[in-house]
Amino acid sequence: MTGTTSTSQTVGRAIQLIRLVASSKSHDLRLIDIAEMAALDKSTAHRLLQRLVQERMLARDPGRRGYRLGPLLYELGLAALPETNLQEASEPALRLLARTTGDMAFLIVRSGYETVCLSRIAGDFEIQTLTRNVGDRHPLGIGAGGLAILAALGDGDVDVAIGAVASQLSRYRLTEQALRERIARTRQRGYALDEGSAALDVVALGRAVRNRGGVPVAAVFAASISSRMTETRQRQIDKHLLECVASIESVLTR
Repeated sequence: MTGTTSTSQTVGRAIQLIRLVASSKSHDLRLIDIAEMAALDKSTAHRLLQRLVQERMLARDPGRRGYRLGPLLYELGLAALPETNLQEASEPALRLLARTTGDMAFLIVRSGYETVCLSRIAGDFEIQTLTRNVGDRHPLGIGAGGLAILAALGDGDVDVAIGAVASQLSRYRLTEQALRERIARTRQRGYALDEGSAALDVVALGRAVRNRGGVPVAAVFAASISSRMTETRQRQIDKHLLECVASIESVLTR
């Protein structure tokens, strides 16, 4: 193995570990867990984790065994923000979506073959569905927002994306075939519909947000308890989603 290949492999493994920590819902992901999930021996995983902690890309809280994302990632993220910050550009439209529907409104962004929740704004309905927290990551295609983005891609890109997330689908009680069927229904319906996969008894509707090049880079969705999401109300919410997407895209394409 050449030095260049070895260095490239090390970088790839380090990024993989950061992704694993980012996708964990708790700070209790232990060394043994991370090594197993990354298919690495414990010594290699430990060496990489220690270096990532030294570089402030990961951190460990006193008294806790697990790892969390470190402050350097936040600092780098701020430096990498585009000229038009998607989160800031979307906030007025997302707040309006939450206010007009009364339900929880979310903004997610595509990150490779994953999605990351950027914003979550509560409506005024008495029961709010906290299906995602800001920073949560899921494979592309999962949830109303992720499904909306995946369905908005071209067929070739869909095939590549499904291949990339296939090994994770069982965690969400999905198969490749079932995901493809959801994509087909989303394209036919016009909006993505998630019934219970994000959280029990929760229904969510989502639509993709495209950049000035027409590429789906994000999605907005509204979620509520299933008894509230009748077919008639779904059509009403979709109208608000369309308005929300149009408002965001008008800012992104200026």
